[in-house]
Amino acid sequence: MRATLPRLALGALLLTTGCAGGEGAVGPSPAVPAEDEPTEHVFAAGEQITADLTMYDGDDGRRTPFFSGYRPTIEFRHTGRSGECGVRLPVDLREFSPGETHMVVLECDMEVVVPVDDPGFALVEEGVERGTGEVVPTGEG
Repeated sequence: MRATLPRLALGALLLTTGCAGGEGAVGPSPAVPAEDEPTEHVFAAGEQITADLTMYDGDDGRRTPFFSGYRPTIEFRHTGRSGECGVRLPVDLREFSPGETHMVVLECDMEVVVPVDDPGFALVEEGVERGTGEVVPTGEG
């Protein structure tokens, strides 16, 4: 998924700057946002949210791994709103060790609204930020 977004961005840049070749490419055209492009994704309580999560290691991080079903506090940066969310690991990942980054699924106890331009969140334990991540759009939210 990470490789796809930069390729799409590069393709869009080439098309808007007239570098795509082809006939009729006369130069840059103004960027006009599509009317139906969402500015935010809304997830109902309990809905699955795909996220790219990095857990800190060392003094500010966890000292032990966690497993599927772990329920930390997730604080969404754009609102400062936080709530408890279950973290589900991929089937092929037994445990999530400190210092690692993985794609996970969050299932939160409250409705979550994530702006497209600010998808970040913090994972908090006992009032201390132990990790950080970003919601990854899947076309379902």
